[in-house]
Amino acid sequence: MTTETSSLKTRSCASCSSARSNTSSTGSAAAKARARAEAAKARLTFAEEEVNLKLQKAKVEASMEMLQQKKEVAAAVAEAEALEAAIDEHSEKHSCKLSLNSVPLETTQRTEQYVIDQTKNLDKDLQLCDVPAKIEPSTSYSISGSQLKPEAKPFLLRHNSVSFQLPDTTLKHSATSPANKYPTPSQQFGSQNSINTSNPLNSEYPMFQNSNDCSSNMNDFVRYLARRELVSTGLLQFNDKPQNYRAWKRSFQNATFDLNLTPSEEMDLLLKWLGKESAEQVEQIRAIHINHPQAGLAMAWDRLDQTYGSAEIIEHALFKRIDAFPKIANRDYSKLSKLSDLLMELQSAKAEGDLPGLVLLDTARGIYPIIQKLPFRLQEKWASVGAAYKRHNQVPYPPFAYFVDFVSQEADIGNDPSFSFVSYIDTAPKVEKAAWKSSKQHEIFVHKTAVSYGDCADTGGLYKQSDDCDKLCLIHKRPHPLNKCRVFLEKSTDARKAFLREHNVCFKCCSSTTHIAKNCKTKVQCSECKSEGHNTVLHPGHASWKESNPATKHGGEGEQPLSQSQVDSKCTEVCGENQTDRSCSKVCLVKVFPAGQKDKAVKVYAILDEQSNRSLVRSQFFEVFSDQSPCAPYILRTCAGVKESAGRRASGYEVESLDGTVCISLPSLIECNDIPNNRDEIPTPDVARSHTHLKSMAHFIPELDPKAPIMLLLGRDVIRVHKVRKQVNGPHNLPYAQKLDLGWVIVGNVCLGNVHKPLTISTFHTNTIEPERPTLFKPCPNVFHVKETCKDFQIANHCPTYPEAKFTCDVDCLGDNVFQRTKEDNQVAPSIQDATFMKIMDEGLRKDSNNSWVAPLPFKSPRPRLPNNRIQALKRLISLKHNFERKPIMKEHFLKFMEKIFKNGHAELAPPLDEKEEQWYLPTFGVYHPKKVNQIRVVFDSSAQHNAISLNDVLLTGPDLNNTLVGVMMRFRKEAIAFTADIEQMFYCFLVREEDRDFLRFLWFQDNDTSKDIVDYRMRVHVFGNKPSPAVAIHCLHKSVQIDNFHVDSEVKQFVMRDFYVDDGLKSLPTVEATISLLKKTQEVLSKSNLRLHKIAANSKKVMEAFPSTDHACDLKDLDFEEDTLPMQRSLGLNWDLHSDCFRFSVSDEVKPYTRRGVLSTINRLYDPLGFVAPVTIQGKAILRELTAVSGDWDAPLPQKMEDAWTLWRVSLSELANFSIPRVYTEISTSTAMRRELCVFADASIKAIAAVSYLKVTDDEGKNHIGFVMGKAKLAPRPEHTVPRLELCAAVLAVELADLISVNLDLQFDAVTYYTDSKVVLGYICNETRRFYVYVSNRVQRIRRSSSPDQWRYVPTEQNPADHATRFVSAAHLQKTNWLSGPNFLLTQGPDIQNTFNLVNPSSDPDVRPLVSTLTTTALTKQLGSERFAKFSSWNSLTGAITRLIHIAHHFKTTEKENSSCKGWHYCKEFTMEESDRAINIILRAVQEEAYSHEIECIKRQERIPKSSPLHTLDPFIDQQGLLRVGGHLHLSSLNQREKTPLLIPGKSHIATLIIRHHHERVQHQGRHFTEGAVRAAGFWIIGGKRRVSSIIHQCVTCRRLRAPLSIQKMANLPAERLSADPPFTNVGLDVFGPWNVSSRRTRGGLLYSKRWAVIFTCMSIRAVHIEVIESLDTSSFINALRRFLAVRGPVKHIRSDRGTNFVGACKELQIPSNIDSKVVKTYLSDQGCTWTFNPPHASHCGGSWERMIGLARRILDSMFLQLKDKLTHEVLVTFMAEVTAIINARPLVPVTTDPHESFILTPAALLTQKVNPVAAPTGEFGVTDLYKCQWRQVQHLSNTFWDRWRKQFLPTLQPRRKWQSVHPNVNTGSVVLLKNSQVPRNEWPLGLVTQSFPSKDGKVRQVEVKVIKPGGSTLFLRPVTEVVLLLSSESKVDE
Repeated sequence: MTTETSSLKTRSCASCSSARSNTSSTGSAAAKARARAEAAKARLTFAEEEVNLKLQKAKVEASMEMLQQKKEVAAAVAEAEALEAAIDEHSEKHSCKLSLNSVPLETTQRTEQYVIDQTKNLDKDLQLCDVPAKIEPSTSYSISGSQLKPEAKPFLLRHNSVSFQLPDTTLKHSATSPANKYPTPSQQFGSQNSINTSNPLNSEYPMFQNSNDCSSNMNDFVRYLARRELVSTGLLQFNDKPQNYRAWKRSFQNATFDLNLTPSEEMDLLLKWLGKESAEQVEQIRAIHINHPQAGLAMAWDRLDQTYGSAEIIEHALFKRIDAFPKIANRDYSKLSKLSDLLMELQSAKAEGDLPGLVLLDTARGIYPIIQKLPFRLQEKWASVGAAYKRHNQVPYPPFAYFVDFVSQEADIGNDPSFSFVSYIDTAPKVEKAAWKSSKQHEIFVHKTAVSYGDCADTGGLYKQSDDCDKLCLIHKRPHPLNKCRVFLEKSTDARKAFLREHNVCFKCCSSTTHIAKNCKTKVQCSECKSEGHNTVLHPGHASWKESNPATKHGGEGEQPLSQSQVDSKCTEVCGENQTDRSCSKVCLVKVFPAGQKDKAVKVYAILDEQSNRSLVRSQFFEVFSDQSPCAPYILRTCAGVKESAGRRASGYEVESLDGTVCISLPSLIECNDIPNNRDEIPTPDVARSHTHLKSMAHFIPELDPKAPIMLLLGRDVIRVHKVRKQVNGPHNLPYAQKLDLGWVIVGNVCLGNVHKPLTISTFHTNTIEPERPTLFKPCPNVFHVKETCKDFQIANHCPTYPEAKFTCDVDCLGDNVFQRTKEDNQVAPSIQDATFMKIMDEGLRKDSNNSWVAPLPFKSPRPRLPNNRIQALKRLISLKHNFERKPIMKEHFLKFMEKIFKNGHAELAPPLDEKEEQWYLPTFGVYHPKKVNQIRVVFDSSAQHNAISLNDVLLTGPDLNNTLVGVMMRFRKEAIAFTADIEQMFYCFLVREEDRDFLRFLWFQDNDTSKDIVDYRMRVHVFGNKPSPAVAIHCLHKSVQIDNFHVDSEVKQFVMRDFYVDDGLKSLPTVEATISLLKKTQEVLSKSNLRLHKIAANSKKVMEAFPSTDHACDLKDLDFEEDTLPMQRSLGLNWDLHSDCFRFSVSDEVKPYTRRGVLSTINRLYDPLGFVAPVTIQGKAILRELTAVSGDWDAPLPQKMEDAWTLWRVSLSELANFSIPRVYTEISTSTAMRRELCVFADASIKAIAAVSYLKVTDDEGKNHIGFVMGKAKLAPRPEHTVPRLELCAAVLAVELADLISVNLDLQFDAVTYYTDSKVVLGYICNETRRFYVYVSNRVQRIRRSSSPDQWRYVPTEQNPADHATRFVSAAHLQKTNWLSGPNFLLTQGPDIQNTFNLVNPSSDPDVRPLVSTLTTTALTKQLGSERFAKFSSWNSLTGAITRLIHIAHHFKTTEKENSSCKGWHYCKEFTMEESDRAINIILRAVQEEAYSHEIECIKRQERIPKSSPLHTLDPFIDQQGLLRVGGHLHLSSLNQREKTPLLIPGKSHIATLIIRHHHERVQHQGRHFTEGAVRAAGFWIIGGKRRVSSIIHQCVTCRRLRAPLSIQKMANLPAERLSADPPFTNVGLDVFGPWNVSSRRTRGGLLYSKRWAVIFTCMSIRAVHIEVIESLDTSSFINALRRFLAVRGPVKHIRSDRGTNFVGACKELQIPSNIDSKVVKTYLSDQGCTWTFNPPHASHCGGSWERMIGLARRILDSMFLQLKDKLTHEVLVTFMAEVTAIINARPLVPVTTDPHESFILTPAALLTQKVNPVAAPTGEFGVTDLYKCQWRQVQHLSNTFWDRWRKQFLPTLQPRRKWQSVHPNVNTGSVVLLKNSQVPRNEWPLGLVTQSFPSKDGKVRQVEVKVIKPGGSTLFLRPVTEVVLLLSSESKVDE
C-alpha cells in the first residue's frame, strides 16, 4: 500500500467516527440510565421497608414517599427504554451490529478487522470519487469544521493519482485536555503522523459513509464536539479590563460563529467566560429577560459594549496604563521592552480608527507623559530625532507611529545579546556616603526632665573630677548618678566603700566630691533599715535590689547620644523634623466592632505583638463601645519587671481589615493602659515610597489617620493575625514589608542612609518595681506577659474602676487617685454582703453529672442557729387542708402543682435527721395571678418566723443582677422583628447543694393524697419565697453563657445578659433570619445547662413557623399561621398585639369602691412603665392627692365633692382600649440609620412637671423619622414652688431621663438635645457669672453634669409635647395631641444656631443674687445722634418733631410768663419759621458731623482735604450756622445763595432718603430729572444723588402703581400631555366659540332665528380637532356635546379648559376629579375616568393650543359664510363644522418638504383616518378573504410612520420659547399687588394682598390668590401673575 492509499484509508476511517461515536455515547447514556433504574429499584426496596416501619406513625407521608419512589423508577425505566430504542434504530440505520451487552474484541483482532474493513470500503468508494485534473504537489489543504457541510460532495483520490501534501497544522490543545479524546475536524483531516500518533482510531468508531445523511450526521457530531471543546478549553476568561474587551469579544464570536447556538446557550456560555463584575451585570439582565433570551442576549451585549467597549472607556484604560508605567532607569532595557510592547498596542488600537481620543498621541502634549518615562539619555536622543523629522517633513510634530518605531528600535538594541557589553545594573539608587556629616557634636540639655544628650567621646572634656557625681558616673564617665549605676550597685559593700574612698566621694550623700561626710548637710535615710546614718548604697548586708533577675551590666541607664545638628532633606521626609531616627513596627489600621454589629465599627490602630501572650485594649475602648464588663486582677510581666494591675474584660468583638476582606473574632481583651502609644512607628505610604523595594507596596498601606487612636494590642492568642502571607525583604539593613491578614506592615528602621541615630537617654530617676530589683531602665512598653489571677473578680456590671488602676504605689504617688472622678461615681455599688454573696456563689457553684447548676444557700456569716419549726409547719399544713375543704378548685390546682414538682424531681423524701442536726421547715401557700385565675403558684414561705427568726433572716439577699424592666422594654422596641421567650420554671432549674437541702424541708401528704399521712419532704431546687432565689437564678443563668466564652456566640451572650427580665426574654432584631438564628443558638446554649427556652411569640409568622408548636406560647400552639391572625400577647405587663405590632392597654371594667384603697387600686392597675399615657395617669394621681388631702381610714368613703371628677376620669379610661402605640420606634432600623439623635422635652406647671423623649433617626436619603421613647410626669409638691423653680426641676427630670435612656437603650447617639419653653431656666443653665441660691445652684450643677449648655434649645409652649402632661389630657383626646408623635419641627429641623441664653430679668428674679454696683456719672456733650432719625418716614414729620422739641426746650428755659399756654411739656400746632429753620440746621449738622467729621476737622484746622474724600473736588466750607456747604467756583454767578452753595448731604444717610422722597412727592412722582432738580433747587447737594434718586423712585409704591408693568414669569415647560405619544384625543383641550345666528323655523312674521355655539376639542399631542355644535351655553348642553365627542373619539384621560361656568358645572355633574375640588382626589373614579384641569381665570395664554385652533376655524368659517347664498340653518352649520374639522386635521404639522422621496405629509388626519391621500376605489372584483390581507400591517405601518415623523419633525418645533425667556422673581405670599381690571382706568384698579401662591413644578410662581377688600367685605381672586402688578414684595425691604 502506498503512502497515498494509507493516507486515504486513515482519512476515511476517521471520517466515519461520527456515527459510531454517537452510538457509543448514546449507549453509554443508556447504560447509565439503566444503572439509575437499577438504583431506583434498590431504593424502592428500602422505601417499602421504611413504609412498614413508618406505617403507624405517618401513613399518608409514607404513601407519598412510596409514590415518589415509584415515579422516579418509572421515569428512569422510560428513559432507559427510550435510549435503547434510539440505539437500535441508529444501529440499523448505519449497519452497526452493536448491543449493550456485546463483548469487545481483542486488540489484535480489532485492529485486523479494522484494516480489512478500511480496504473494502476504500475499493468500493474509489469508484464514486471525482478526481481533479491536476493538483500541485506543493499545495496544502486545510479543512476546518466550517467546511464540513452536509451538501459537500465526498471525494477520494485514486491510487495512481497525483500525490498531494496534507496540512501539518492542527488546532492547539493541551495534552491533558479532555477534548483530545475526540478528534477535531482539523485533526481528522490533518497530517498522517498526527493522526496515527495522537489520535489512534479503533474499530468502534463507525465508518464514514459517502452520503448526505452520513455527512449530516458527521456535521452534527462535529458541532457537538466543537461545543464540548469550546465549553472546556476553547475560550479565554474575560478579566473585566476594557483594553482587552474587544479582542475577547472577537475571539468569543469567532469561536461560536458556526455552532448555531441558541440565545439561551450563548447566554450561559457568555456568563461562564465573563469576569466577576461583568458577569454580575449580565446575570441581572438574564433574570429580567428570562422568558425572552433573544432580547436579553442583545441587551447583554449592548451593556458590555457600553461598559467595556466604548471608546472613552478603552481610551481611559490605555492612558491609565501609560500613567501607571514606572519611570525607566538607565540601562533598564527589560522595562524599555515592556514599554515598547505597550506603545505598539496603543498604535494598533489607534490604527483601528474607532478611538478618536488616541489622536492626542500625535501631538507633543499627548506624548509628553510617555517621554517622561524614558531614561534621560533617550529623552535627549528623541529630541534630536524628532526635531530632524519635523524639519524634513515640515510637520508640527512627528506622528505617534514614528515614536513607537523609535522606542522599539532602542529596546531591540538594548536587549540584543550581541551588544550587551555591560551587565545589568540594579536600578535601586545607591545610598551615598554621608560625607557631609559634621563630626562635631552638640550638647542638648532638657532641664525639666534632667536628661542630657551627649556622646562618650565628649564627656571627658565636659565633666571634670571636681564635678558632683550625681551628674556624672565616675565609672562610665556617663551622665547618670553614681548611686544609680548598676555596676556600682553590683559591687560588695566593702568594694563600694573602697571606690568612694579612692575617688574622694562623700560617704554620706555619695553624690559629691567637694566635701566629706562630717561636712555634708544632706539628709539621707536608708530605704532598707530607715537609718539616717548611712546611704542606701552603703547598707551593710544583703540589699533588696539583688533579689531581682540581673540584667545586662551596663547600657540601660538612659544615656542618649547627641542629636545631629543637620539632617538631610531626604531623611526629613521619613523621620520628620524631630532630629531622631524613625522605626516602623507591625501596626495596622483596622476596624473593631461588636460581633454582628458592623454599623458600630470604629477605626483604631492595632499593634501586632507576638511577644505578648494575651491581647490588650485601652480604657478608651470600653468607653467607645459602652462596655460594662466586670473587672479582674492580672499580673503584667515586662522586661522591666512584674506589675500587678486590674482591668475589665471585653469579649464578643471582631476585628476587620480596612478593605473588609478579613474578619477575625477576638478573644477576651484585657484592659491595660500601658500599651505603647508611639504613632511614629505606624507605617505610612510615604515610608514605602522612600524605599525603592517598597514602592510597589505604597498603595496597600493606608494614609495616617489622625483620628484613629492606638487602642488595641493583639498577642499570640490571636495567632492568625501574625501569620505572614507575603513578604518583601529588600537589601540588607533596610526595612522589610509583610502582608498579614489585617494588611501590609513595614518593619525596621526607615531612616534613609541611617542619618539619624537613636537617642540614648541618661536619667536621674530610678524606676523601681517592688519587690523587684532597682533598675535604671524605664519599663519596657513593648513586651507583655499577662497572667490572670482569678476570674469574675467582681460582680458583673458593678465594678467601677479607675482608668489606670494601680495596686502598688510608693510614697510619691500616695493620693494621686483620691480625687479622681469617674462616670460610675453616682451609680449604686454592691454592698459588702453582695460581695460576700458572689464569693459564696463562685466558690460553691458547680455543675453536676447531668449538667445542671448546683448552688449553695448563701448564709450570712456569722448567723444564729435555726430552731426546729416542724410544729409550726404542721399547723400551717393542717390549716391549708381545712382551706382545701372549703375551696375544692384551689385544692385541685394545688395538688396538680405539687404533683408536677414531685414528677419533675424538684422535691424528694427527706431523710431522717438527728434532733441535734440543724433543719428548717417551709410552710406553703398558694397565690393566683389576677390574669391567670386557673393557674396557682405554690410559694414556700421562707419569711415565716419561729421564735422570732426565719430562714430569710439568715440568708443573704444577694445583689440585684436583674436587668431593669424599663431597659428591657426600651431595647425591645429597637428593631422590626421582635419576639418574647420564657425559661421553663427557671427557679426550679437550679439545684440546691446537698448539704443545704435540709433547710428546705416541708411537710406534705404521702403520694400527694390528702387522705394519707403527712411525711417530710425537702426541695432539691431553689424555691419561690427564698430571699436569695432571684439572685441565684439570674447568676446561674448568666453563668450558662459565660462558662465558655470562646464557644458561646456573643449575640447569645448579649441576649441572655441584657435582654432577660428574670425568666422572660424580650428582643428585637432587624431580620427574620437573624431572629431565628439567635433563638436556636440560645436554645442550644441553654440546653447544655438543662434550661429550656420556650413560649416563643413573635410578630413574624416565619419566625413562628421555624419552631415546633411545643416551643410556642400557649395562645399560639394551635394556630395555623397561614390562616389565623396572631393574637395578643402579654409581655412584662404590657399587652402586645402581634398582628399590628403595637402595644395596647386593657382596662378592667371592675369598679372599685370610692375609698382611698379603691382609688389607689384603680390608678395602680393602669400599668404604664414607659409613660405612654402619662398625661392621663398623672391626672388620676392629682385627683388621688386631692381626695386624700385629709387623713382618714383606707376604707372610709372619700369626700363627695370630688366624686364626679373621679368618676369622669375613671370612666374615661375605657377609651384607652382603642389606644395603640407602635412597638418599634421608627420605620427604619435604628442600627442602620445614618444619624441618631435623642430629643428630650421638659415642662412644668403648678400641677406637675414632665419630661418626654423622642428618638430622631435619619435614613440614607436624609429623611427624618421620630419615635416616642419614654415619658415621665410627677406631681408638683405642696405647697407649690415658684414656676421657674418647677421648670428647673423639670429640666433636671429631663436630664435624668436622658441618662436613663442612654444607659439602657444600647445606642450610640450622635447628639442629645434638650428642649424647654422656659427662658428663665435656659438663662440659669447658660449663665456662668452670676451666683444663685442653693436650690437653683444644686439643680443647675446636676443639669450641667450630664449636659452642656449648647445642648439646650428653646421651644414654644404650643409645640412642647411635655406641656400635655403638666396640664392633663383625657384619654379620648390623647391621640389628637403630639405627645406620642412629637412636634412636627423635628422632622424638618436643621442645625439650631441659638444655643446661648441670657438671664431673664435678673434684677427681679428672687433666685438670682442681686448685684451691687457703684456708678459714676459723667456729663457728655454729645449732640443728638442721627440714629434716631431712622424712625421717621417723612421729612416733614422729622422736622416737625425736632421743631417741637426745640419749642418745648426753649419754654423750659425761658422765664417769661406772658404766654401761659406754653409751659413745660405741651403740644403746639404752630411754630415760628425761626424754630423750623433751627430744627433743619440741627438735623443737617448732626448728619454732617457723623459722616464728614474728618473733613470738618481739616477745614477747621485749615488743612487740605484728603483726595480719598468724596468732598475733595467740591471745595467745601463751613457757614455761620456750622453747616458744611459746597464751595465750588460759582460765587460770581447770579444764582441765589442756596443754589450757589448748597448744603452737603451724605448720599447713604436716611436724611438723604427723606429729602429725596419729600421733593419727589412735591413734583407729583415724576421722574429722576424732575426730582433731582427739585432737590437741587431746595439748596441740597446729595453725594451720589443720581443713583440715590433712581433707587428711591424704583422703590416708590406710588410710582409702581402708576407705571409699573404687569408681572411676568419665564414660560413654563410644556405639559407632558403635549409631548406624549398617546392615542388621539387621550389628552384634550376644549373651549367654546361663537355664536352664529341660524334660522330655526319660519313664522308668520318671517324667519325665527336662534343662536348656536361650537365646542372645539383639541388633541394635545397630534393637534387634531373635533367640533360639536351646541344650542346654548348651559351645562346640560355642553354635557351632551361632551358625550357625543366621547362616543366618537373614545375615552379621555385628561381634559384642560378655562374656568367657564358650563365647564365647571359639567365637571361637577359628571363627578370628574379636578384641581378645584374641595377634597384631594387620590384615585380616578374608574379605569375610564378622567381628570379635568382648569386654567387660572384671565389666563388665555394657558390655553394657546386650542385658542389658535379657534382662530383657524373662524377664518375657515368666514370664507364658507362668504360663499353661502341661503340662510344659515342648523344643518348647514353642522355640515360646515364637519368640513372645518376635516380641513384643519388635514393641515401639515411641519413645513412641507421638497424632497421627492418624502411623499408622506405629516397631518393629524394621517393618524385619525390611516389614509395618506384620498384615493378612488380600486377597480376589480374582491372577495371577503381579500378584506383581511395584510390590512393590519398597512394600518400599523401608517401609524408607525406618523409617530416616527411626529417625534423627529414635529416635537423639535416646540423646543424654543417664543417669549418670556428670562426668569423673574416670584410673587410670594404676603406681597402687595395691583389687580388688573380691563373695564376701568388704571387708577381705579384695586389693591390686593397675595394670600397664597402656587408654584409650578419648576418652582416658579405663575398663579396667585389675591385678597381684595371691597365695601361688602373681602373677596378672593385667582389670577395669573400676568394680571397683577407687584407693588411691594414680601421678601424685599422698601424704605418708607
